[in-house]
Amino acid sequence: MSLYENMIEDNRGDNEKQTTEAKEQGSYHLAIEGVIKMPDLAVEALALTIRHLKQFGFDRMLCLGASFRPFSSNMEMNLSANTLQQLEVLRNNSDGSESGSLLHIMNLTLTIYGSRLLRHWVTHPLRDRNMISARLDAVSEIAECMGSYKDSQHVSGLDEDDSEVAIVQPHLYHLLSTVLTALGRSPDIERGITRIFHRTATASEFIAVFQAILAAGKRLKRLCIREGHNYDEVGSKTVKSVLLKRLILAASSSNAVGNAAKLLSTLNKEAAEQGDLTNLIIISDDQFPEVARAREAVQFAKKNLDSLIGMYRKQLQRRNLEFMSVSGTTHLIELPLDCLFSFATLLKNKVLETILQDNFVRNDTNLHADKEYCQIITGPNMGGKKLLHSPSCSYCLDGSALSAKLHVLDGIHTRMGASDSIQQGRSTFLEELSEASHILHKCTAQSLVIIDELGRGTGTHDGGAIAYATLYHLLDQKRCMVLFVTHYPKIAEIKTEFPGSVGGHTMFHI
Repeated sequence: MSLYENMIEDNRGDNEKQTTEAKEQGSYHLAIEGVIKMPDLAVEALALTIRHLKQFGFDRMLCLGASFRPFSSNMEMNLSANTLQQLEVLRNNSDGSESGSLLHIMNLTLTIYGSRLLRHWVTHPLRDRNMISARLDAVSEIAECMGSYKDSQHVSGLDEDDSEVAIVQPHLYHLLSTVLTALGRSPDIERGITRIFHRTATASEFIAVFQAILAAGKRLKRLCIREGHNYDEVGSKTVKSVLLKRLILAASSSNAVGNAAKLLSTLNKEAAEQGDLTNLIIISDDQFPEVARAREAVQFAKKNLDSLIGMYRKQLQRRNLEFMSVSGTTHLIELPLDCLFSFATLLKNKVLETILQDNFVRNDTNLHADKEYCQIITGPNMGGKKLLHSPSCSYCLDGSALSAKLHVLDGIHTRMGASDSIQQGRSTFLEELSEASHILHKCTAQSLVIIDELGRGTGTHDGGAIAYATLYHLLDQKRCMVLFVTHYPKIAEIKTEFPGSVGGHTMFHI
């Protein structure tokens, strides 16, 4: 409730002099009434949705123009997924494609948003008698005009009385066909309006949407339909269907056409196409004084930034250095020494020390091909085992240790953590063994192998046997450097079979 009330207060402050204020306040009150009538669980879901959207600044989308309606409606049928599938409404049952489905047969729409609406109509058939009749009247009138238009192509020498009927009625079909064909070639107006509503549309997209609205509105205005039109006049004979008349009036109203024309008159189309936001708004007749002031401030800031290029050329000893723009961000400098500079910064600010601050305790790791080339690491949970073997990988990857003497490696092979792929029929145990098998096949004497808790996906004895056999193969056949983390005490006994090559270490958290 507070969200909707704040919206009302904000608009009172911003729109005190606008005639549309009363309508906006009324829509907010209607939204509040709609929320009050919702079931308790629906209100809770709405509250959680608003809380989630608020993180991204989209919470107001549920206030501005949002409409709430129950899933079950007295106006439409409720067709189950099973019904839609068996009747092949959206997809056929042979290969699952749209070809041959009811929607595919019926979809002769010319616009993307018309196709989306038809999909909704097909899956939610009307059950209200008045709405069904209104839609049938509209379809029948268009079909009748379509037939009259085709017949008129073969008719000549009509008398004056018949000419009015023969010419006025086909005009509707021709006009609607022209408008829909033009809209089909235009951008997706429905999504464009949504992007404009949420302020995510580009300037060129904004202009394209309103140009399409303006062009369609002007064409439809030729039908001379006005609200409260006298049916005895010629204009009323053009459209008889109440639904069709209402839709044409909505698209060709003076409000819609006037607003579109007004908005387009204030925007520079060329600047929009070039992404020049500074010169996007046309300032004339003392309009938009705040924009004029901001434009001067931008030009002043740009001049100051441009004056800095000389200093950067001297500092970087690059005479041809120029500012660059990337994805709309201007005045960037491209440095060829950037990654190296990053490494130098990393050298001064260790990753783990930065994250853990004073809680980080440094650990030394010593592995030597001719001496101790395997370390068996044990210890309790949360004892710090990962802070030994994970940084060791990192040091070999980027050399970001305080000091290091590194063997040149041909690869780093790891098996850490527990994971599964149940949807593919692969258990945690199978994933462990697959990863271990890959390591045994790919590692060499110049590799670093880190294995963490191998064998926990099965029983204690089986898991211990798998871990022991894997480590034995690495030591005896591969002779690669190994960090082997385990909870199985028996694994440490392998030291007796490889004296001087295997060390045992226990991690404790103090």
